[in-house]
Amino acid sequence: MSATIISLYGCRLIFLGILQALALSCTLYGPVVLKAILIQVENGNQFDVELVLKYIISLFIVQVVQAIMTAHVNLGNQILTIKLTSALQHLLFQKSLVLNAKCRRAKTTGEIANMFSTDIQWIISFALFTNQIWLVPAQLVVLLAMLYSIIGWAAFIGATVIALTLISNNVLVSAQRRAYKMLMQQKDERMKAINEVFGAMHIIKMNAWEEKFGDKINTLRKAELLTLSRLVIINSMQIGFLFSAPVLVTVASFAIYTLIMQQSMTAAKVFTALSLFTLLRRPMMYLPRMLASLMQALVALKRISEFLKLEEKDVNNVMTRENMTQNQLSVYDDKNIDVQIVNGTFTWDFNIKPLFSCIDLTIRRGEFIVIHGSVGE
Repeated sequence: MSATIISLYGCRLIFLGILQALALSCTLYGPVVLKAILIQVENGNQFDVELVLKYIISLFIVQVVQAIMTAHVNLGNQILTIKLTSALQHLLFQKSLVLNAKCRRAKTTGEIANMFSTDIQWIISFALFTNQIWLVPAQLVVLLAMLYSIIGWAAFIGATVIALTLISNNVLVSAQRRAYKMLMQQKDERMKAINEVFGAMHIIKMNAWEEKFGDKINTLRKAELLTLSRLVIINSMQIGFLFSAPVLVTVASFAIYTLIMQQSMTAAKVFTALSLFTLLRRPMMYLPRMLASLMQALVALKRISEFLKLEEKDVNNVMTRENMTQNQLSVYDDKNIDVQIVNGTFTWDFNIKPLFSCIDLTIRRGEFIVIHGSVGE
């Protein structure tokens, strides 16, 4: 299914990725202008007003171009979200209509509803992060290279801190994936129990089993809430790493540069490095979110792929007005036949003995028919 999504929306994703890359490159122009202006200020009597004005005007133009490209990227993402959501929902709905009897019993309404409401959203979220897979590492490399030109190899201390943060975050992402997978399984079990209650409400009322089934659903809900709380704790730890990492990178880099390398910090170096560290925060914020979205999307994609691989009913077993020839239609219309079963065999599972075999039934227009029996039998 991932190959199908790429074939349908790959060109749009590439175009949006190019726009995002250009917009990100525009953000790197700000520290360059800041450094040039501060160097002019530090020169004192050699301050070139004309050159500074050129830098300011060029920065304004670049920011306007960046705003235009960012607006187009956001619009493109919204259009892609709508199209991808509609396509996936249509695919799931169409598949649910053609499942055979065995698969209908294996997949409950609650599980299908979870795929509609939750799994599709995770896939779409990751689809919007697709270009970040290569943009974020590229942005980190460029920012570290610019920092190296300002504070030397002390910038690699910051890179080491980033690497340690990513290793710690990878452990949290793995735990998050396991927790999310367990959460979806527990949610399916709870929805299955709720559907059983609604499907057999008259039996539950007749036998006074309300409390028993209520306790069962509450037990499932408590287990689901416990896993959800675990997921929230993991997310909180990720956010803690997210906001502390840029500060640690800044402190470590400046400490090495001043205390060990014995270099002086000028205004141009300090403010330019700080602006670059501020830009460094954005890809570091995206990275854990992107990894978490990837883990959740993989789980969701696996669930939807397994659903799409389920067996379908054989359309050749049932003749309707859509797949009948004109001669066949005229035969049934002449005899006023609306429904006809010829040598029918009915079963929920092909591996067990059929419930009904060799059934012949003809229902003509205007006849009064009563189907008697338990629901689902």
